[in-house]
Amino acid sequence: MSLFHANAGQAEIIRSVQKDQEHIEYVRTALSEVLLLLSQRHWFKYNALCKLIAEILYHHYAIVNNLQTLGEEYTGIIQVDANYVMLPNKALQLLAVLLEYGGEHVADRVLTYVQTEIDRSEELLDSVKDSLHRLIDTLRVVVPYVRGFHTSLFYINGGKYHISKRLTGINYVLIRNWLKEDHSIYGYKVLGYVTLTQLILALAARYRQHRMEAKQKPAVSARSTINRPRSASGSGAETGATRNCALCMDTTQDISVTQCGHLFCWHCILNWLEKRQVCPICREAIKKTRVGKCRISNN
Repeated sequence: MSLFHANAGQAEIIRSVQKDQEHIEYVRTALSEVLLLLSQRHWFKYNALCKLIAEILYHHYAIVNNLQTLGEEYTGIIQVDANYVMLPNKALQLLAVLLEYGGEHVADRVLTYVQTEIDRSEELLDSVKDSLHRLIDTLRVVVPYVRGFHTSLFYINGGKYHISKRLTGINYVLIRNWLKEDHSIYGYKVLGYVTLTQLILALAARYRQHRMEAKQKPAVSARSTINRPRSASGSGAETGATRNCALCMDTTQDISVTQCGHLFCWHCILNWLEKRQVCPICREAIKKTRVGKCRISNN
């Protein structure tokens, strides 16, 4: 018998997710404190992974033992398959967890690897390499907007809050159907339309910024060509002090140097290395521990 008539609403699903996140944060904090007690160096290197580990452990325990998560139990919902007939199998549930909490990270690592291989290839033309790099950069920019549109559709129509649930076909049903709050649906529809409007405006602003940057590039290139002889004649310290960071495109602050010899803002390169362990310029593999600060003397 289909349980479609008892499908969970937006309010129940969001409350469940929020409750689960509270418990996941508790586990993450405990893991982080244990890691800090073991070694400050290891904490600096691996603390970012504590949240991912906490999320996988939390959901893995519930799936393996055929239990609801604490959030699902709190709101009275359970997971069912795409046909609203039976519980989803464990493999499908584990796949959904891995896609939700690790899919984006894995996709980013794959894109970084592809970019590295493109740069190393001697068979591809430079024009082809540039086109492929632009395509990969576009894919990275698109991901947050895809999440935003998916969230907007959830607020408007209900159904699946996570993209991973849509890919795996897992649904939620309310096992205490008399607690379903129909009066809250209208408010979520309004929130969905507002979110969708915000995303459209953000995309329009992004497109406008891209057009303006494209128009400014020829002028910047011309100024760089004119100023290059003067820069070459200046002192090495002055050139290093006034150069721009390749990540934030602003004057370099707290100059740091990677093992491959490129200079960046200290906080910019550390934030970059949180996501990908390669140099933004030459794509050489680098580590946080091999990044050092430069001290430029005025003498």
